Amino acid sequence: MDRVRWCSDDFQRRVGVGPAEETVVVQQNGVCLYDGGRRIGFDNGLLSLTTHRLLWVARPNSGESFIALPLVAVLNATMEAGGGGFLRNRTPKIVLHLLTQPALETALLALPHTLPWIDRWRKNTGGDAYAVVSSSAEDHIKLGFAAGGEKNFWRALEETLKAKPWAVTVASARIHGGPGIAGIERQQAARAHATDARLEGAFEDLNKLISQAKEMVTLSHTLAHRTREAKGGELTNDETAELRATMLSMGVEDEEERSGTARMSLTVGFGSFHTQLAHQISNLLTPILSEMENGPRSKYRHMGAGCIDLASAYCRINRALGMQLVSPEDVLKACRLLERERLPLRMKKFPSGLLVLHLASENEEETLQATMRLVEERSNLTAAELARAVSLSPLLARERLLALEELGFVCRDDTEAGLRFYPNLFLTRT
Repeated sequence: MDRVRWCSDDFQRRVGVGPAEETVVVQQNGVCLYDGGRRIGFDNGLLSLTTHRLLWVARPNSGESFIALPLVAVLNATMEAGGGGFLRNRTPKIVLHLLTQPALETALLALPHTLPWIDRWRKNTGGDAYAVVSSSAEDHIKLGFAAGGEKNFWRALEETLKAKPWAVTVASARIHGGPGIAGIERQQAARAHATDARLEGAFEDLNKLISQAKEMVTLSHTLAHRTREAKGGELTNDETAELRATMLSMGVEDEEERSGTARMSLTVGFGSFHTQLAHQISNLLTPILSEMENGPRSKYRHMGAGCIDLASAYCRINRALGMQLVSPEDVLKACRLLERERLPLRMKKFPSGLLVLHLASENEEETLQATMRLVEERSNLTAAELARAVSLSPLLARERLLALEELGFVCRDDTEAGLRFYPNLFLTRT
C-alpha cells in the first residue's frame, strides 16, 4: 500500500485534452482494500476505474479525499474467486501485482506527457507525505468485492490495462481518436470488424470447396457410367473394387447406381458401412492380437494376452486409416457386428462396463485357469504385476482378477497400496 496515495483532485471537472483526458470506465460499491492479504480498515467504499487510475472513496459525493493508484503501477491483475462450501463466506477478490516504489517513480517519469496528479508519487516533491502506508513489504494489493460485480470490473480493468491510454502519445491519440472509453470502444470495434472480415473470407473458401466437391462427385458418376458402358454390362467384383478404390482416392464416399436397381458405395460386397468397417477392424487387429497371444511370453498364451480394450483399439484403427478417420460410435457399431460376420474377433463387456476386443479362439475358462495358476505360483498378485507378466493392460489385468474373485478362487486385500489378490485357501485346501 506504499504505492497508493491520498488525492483530492476533481478529475471529472477538469478539462483534459488527448492523453491527459481522464474518464471513468466502471464503478463498483462495497469494495474493501487489502495490503497483501491483510485487511487494513478501508471497507465498503466506492471503487472507480478510470482510464488512468484506480480510485477508492469511503463516502461517494462527500467531497473528501480519495485513495488513488496509477494503472501504470499494475503489472497484472488476477481473479481470486470467492469460496464455496466450507469457505462460503470468502469474498471474491481481484489481486493487483505492482511495481516497486522506485520502479513506479521511474515509469511515471518515462510517460510521454505530464499528468496533473503525478507529483503525489515523486519523492522530491513530497510525495511520501500522501502515502496511505509509509512502507510495505507486500508486492500486491487485493480488492475485495463484498457486494459482487468483480467479474465485470476485472474485464474492464483488463481491457484498460491492455489499451494503456496513459501511455498514448499525442500523435497517436490524434490518429486513433484519443484514449478513454471512446478510444477503447473504437479499438474493440476495429478488432470485431477484422474478425468479421476473416470469417467472411473463411466462408467464401468453404463455399468454393463445396462447389469443387460437387464437381468431383459429378466426375465420379461420369466415370462409373462410362466404365459400365465400356464393359457392356455389369462390372465384376474386381472391377468394382478397383473403381471403388479410385473413388476413395478422389475423396468420394458414395456412387450412383451400378445398374438399374442396385447402388454402388464404399460398402459394396459387405452390405453396409459398419459391416465393411468391421472387416477392416478384423483385418487390422487380428494379426496384432495373434502376435500378442503367441509372442515371446508364449507360456502365458492361455491368459488372454490377445486382448485389447476398445479405447486402445480405436486409437490403432484411426492411426491405420490415416486421414479417413471414423468416430467412436461407428467403431462401436462395427464391433457389434464382428460375431454376426463370423470374423476372428469378438467384443466383450466386463461387469465394470469395460469393452474389449479379443480373439474368437480365446477360451474364457482356460484364461481364468491360467491366471489362477500364476496367482498360486507367485502366492499373490496385483493387477499391475499381472499386466507386466502377461503383457496385458492394467485395466484388463484387473478385470481378470476380479473375475476370479467373483468365482471365489481368489480373495482380495484392499490396502492403501491398492488391491492385492491371494489364492482362496478355503476353496483350494478343503
